[in-house]
Amino acid sequence: MKKNIEKGNTLIVKGPSRITLLEGELDVFGKILHPDKGSPTQDTTNFKAQNTLIIPSAQCFPLYAQENSILEIYTNNEENLELIEENSISDKWIEIKNEILKVLKNEKESPIKIMVLGISSGKTTLIKYLANNFIKEGLKGGYLDSDLGQQIIYVPTTINLGSIKDYIVSSEDITTEMTEFIGATFPKGDYKFIVSISCRKMIDEFTTKNKDIDFILIDTDGWIKTEAGVIYKNYFIKAVDPDIIIAFHDDSIEELIDIEKTVSEKNKKTFLIEEKNEFFYEKDKEERRFLRQSQFSKKFETFRKMTIPLNEMKFIKTEYDKEKDEIFEKNININELINLPYHYVIVGLLTENSELVEIGLLFTINSEKNYILLFSDLTYKEQLKVKKILLGSLRLSTKGNHQGYLYL
Repeated sequence: MKKNIEKGNTLIVKGPSRITLLEGELDVFGKILHPDKGSPTQDTTNFKAQNTLIIPSAQCFPLYAQENSILEIYTNNEENLELIEENSISDKWIEIKNEILKVLKNEKESPIKIMVLGISSGKTTLIKYLANNFIKEGLKGGYLDSDLGQQIIYVPTTINLGSIKDYIVSSEDITTEMTEFIGATFPKGDYKFIVSISCRKMIDEFTTKNKDIDFILIDTDGWIKTEAGVIYKNYFIKAVDPDIIIAFHDDSIEELIDIEKTVSEKNKKTFLIEEKNEFFYEKDKEERRFLRQSQFSKKFETFRKMTIPLNEMKFIKTEYDKEKDEIFEKNININELINLPYHYVIVGLLTENSELVEIGLLFTINSEKNYILLFSDLTYKEQLKVKKILLGSLRLSTKGNHQGYLYL
């Protein structure tokens, strides 16, 4: 169908949908779309045309008309379309973006670390909006995604950091350059410290390798409620040490107020977003589960069953030493592991120096015949590099469906 959008209006589109801009100008998370100079096409091979958007299931994109615009829309349900007579990006977001741009243009010593915090949906949307506007100004930066359960850059159970080389609208627009395998989709127990310290190390390494970057945007998960959530976020802030914090404020959430108080005591530059944005799309638990399963399924498409020699292979898990405030690797006795329901547990396949080669699923440990059966896509040369198997806690099917947990 074709749809006219007047200047100043926003069409909010839920996936799965395909949008092609025929006339006018659209702003999507700060990225500007113009019509293709050639004739409109319906060829599915032209999905990546500059005037075309593919909106996946359980995702929602706001299309703000900078000029009167005509769209070609393909969707399975007209209820996926909502027209509003304003910009879904609030004045507060625009104000924050402008203030941070001033800081970025005046700060010359080191990259500015900008962390987005809160429970409500909108954190990743704000990250995209800021990233695109910073890129538009010729600035260079990185994107750290620390949300284990809802990764935009790579698969869940990992944290990732990548350079922002172009505008970001979907997960297809950014590629991981640094990955840490955590092995869980929620930072419970020691994971909250392991994630925080890993993020700090990734930032330090990334800034060392990329000395010309201006900013790093830090996306976080929404775990704040409960005392453990407060401990986690306060420790994360201490470890990562952001220069600027943007918080989606909520008076009804005491834990969030406690975290904001800690931030203010550290004299961090803080922006509070207090108004609710009725246009944010809040994913429910089923949609979040679907997205996780879809990400795993896509990753596993190229995986196959393979055997590698057991030999001197080490089985490890990461733990946190509170006294030393550091992560360490704990060796797992293979005989104890075999007696546990370890089958289909997600694992990180590491080198002797604990560098991640690939992830996989652990199927079988056969100590008698001296081999390990895995589900992964390691090449032969990569297989030779694997000396350690870092055990996660999540058990999955080969299609990415949740199967249970491994408790060590």
